[in-house]
Amino acid sequence: MAIYNPVTPPMFLSGTAVTITGKDLYTYVDETKISLTGAYLTYNIAVEQISYQTIGTAETRSGNAKQYNALDIKTGDWITTSDGQIVLQIISITSKTENTINLVAKDIDMISYKTYANTFISANQKIAFFEVSDNRVPMLTTLGIQSFFTGAAAIDKIQGRFAAEEETERYRFEFANPQTEFEKGDIITINENTGDFVKFGSVDASPIPVGVVLEKIMNNTVIYIKPFNTIIDNHTSPELLTGNAGEVYYADPLNPGALSTTKTPGASPLFLQVRDAIPTSIQATVSNYLPTASDVVKINTVTVFDGGIHIVPASVDAFINLINNSISSHKVTASKISEYATATSNASITSNGVSIIAISEDSGATYNPLTVTFSDGTNSAVVTFDENQGVPLVEYPDSTNYLTYTAATMATVLNAAFVANGVNLEADSIYPGDGAFPSVYGQLVIQATAPTASINISGTDIDVLADTFITGVGMPAFTSAGSVEYLVLSREDGGDIMISGAGSYINNNGITSSSVGSSAILLMLETGGSVEQETGINVYVDKNQTVSSNTTHDHYVTGINIDYTPFSDGDVIVKINGVEINVGNGDNTEDVYFTDPMNPLFNMEGNPMPARLIKDITAGDVLIWNGSAAGYELDTSDDIDIIYQASSFDV
Repeated sequence: MAIYNPVTPPMFLSGTAVTITGKDLYTYVDETKISLTGAYLTYNIAVEQISYQTIGTAETRSGNAKQYNALDIKTGDWITTSDGQIVLQIISITSKTENTINLVAKDIDMISYKTYANTFISANQKIAFFEVSDNRVPMLTTLGIQSFFTGAAAIDKIQGRFAAEEETERYRFEFANPQTEFEKGDIITINENTGDFVKFGSVDASPIPVGVVLEKIMNNTVIYIKPFNTIIDNHTSPELLTGNAGEVYYADPLNPGALSTTKTPGASPLFLQVRDAIPTSIQATVSNYLPTASDVVKINTVTVFDGGIHIVPASVDAFINLINNSISSHKVTASKISEYATATSNASITSNGVSIIAISEDSGATYNPLTVTFSDGTNSAVVTFDENQGVPLVEYPDSTNYLTYTAATMATVLNAAFVANGVNLEADSIYPGDGAFPSVYGQLVIQATAPTASINISGTDIDVLADTFITGVGMPAFTSAGSVEYLVLSREDGGDIMISGAGSYINNNGITSSSVGSSAILLMLETGGSVEQETGINVYVDKNQTVSSNTTHDHYVTGINIDYTPFSDGDVIVKINGVEINVGNGDNTEDVYFTDPMNPLFNMEGNPMPARLIKDITAGDVLIWNGSAAGYELDTSDDIDIIYQASSFDV
């Protein structure tokens, strides 16, 4: 929900970038070939000398009357340079004061890099902070822009960057995994069961089309569509959107002005939920970070800790409990991430400047396996890296006769051994890695999975390069057990997490405001006020049923219940092997009758139970059998059909 709030003036602050380092490389393999250039997608940036902005209202997050300062900058805002060429979005903030900030910024869709082939801000370069409106218009309306930008062309570049995004009235969706089930030009909608985008008309697809696919970029993880109706992505009360992607919201006749995902007679369909919320989340960057008696912590204006009132929490768990006592007010849930002993390979301390195991020097004519022992301090596993582990061996780029293990293939072999031997360790790989050929070899990470587990690596066996595992991969022989905890604050509905208060705890070590999440996305259904009519629909789910056991006496509980409430007090027919029998209408002496299993008189012993009137039969009611009235008993091979109509709002 990182958008400009029209109730307050737009923010525009400027400062000086003092340190800039690349953080995450662009790794998407796509037609842009950007992954081959070494360009960065995200950057760590420290900014100082951030100016104040005088405004006419005291409604600021910093608490200072009638001015914005760096405390008012939030995750989701944007930064730019004075020439307007570099435009990045803030995706996290580590710390901030009234005139400094440490942040991570992202080149969204690499638009700045694609346009100017450079997104590296120089040290001591001036940068500005600004907001965008809900339709992504940059809010460059304050007096500060006149002195910051080098000329009108700089502002035009920024406005053009956002205008180009929206030129075709397109909407951007970002996914964790590549989307391959549809292509450019396809009409798509939502799968009603999974919430995924699918082609309109496919199995389980919503009958409501969402839009046309205009573009797929970044290895099919970013999709642009032209929606058929208005999309709402900034609901002011996201906690009210309790449905899932693929569900329709209706006007709630029992609660004027509210929404419901339940169809009821006379309810107007208003919205289709297109995407579930993207949670807003912040995490402390320092382990076991806790407030002191001098601190006051507020989340969304709700005081969760006041050092003058509360006992200072002795642990992260204690602080979590304090925060979660008022979830209903601030909508944010506290939890923690626990990290145990961790060891990471370091190419700079290896014999060859790269973290590898080489098991052949003659292109596989002969092999020299390497054996090493791993222990968590209690359990151990002897691991052999050879040609028979079911992972591909990689030719060393400069000497292809050498066949090697990479960080990724080492992790695969290690994890299989750890699981098989009950070792409380887990391996992973980081790409790009360090040292030579970082995109090929990566870094190996071994982490304990229990607080008491240490990491022990031993063995003198060597590979074809005469390296042991420790000297070839560059990992420590011993890492002691340990446990650290990081506070996590999450808002699952995608709404804001606004941190305020007093003292040095807030706005440090990651405990800063964030608007980086987004509420559930809705597609407006422009029905013109039309109301979906309720009708009766034949039900098939209650056919072809059997009793749970052979019946032996009257008032026998069959174990069969009716799945839906019959439509409009309609008739209910029961057939045994295709022959209709009598259904008791408030009469428990007929062949069969329905009873409420929640009635206190319901029993499993064969005593008479209250029979429903047919017009009152309700979903979940149980079918009761009277063998003496029917003239025979049932067995588990008899076919039982319950025939009726259910409401179209239920089925």
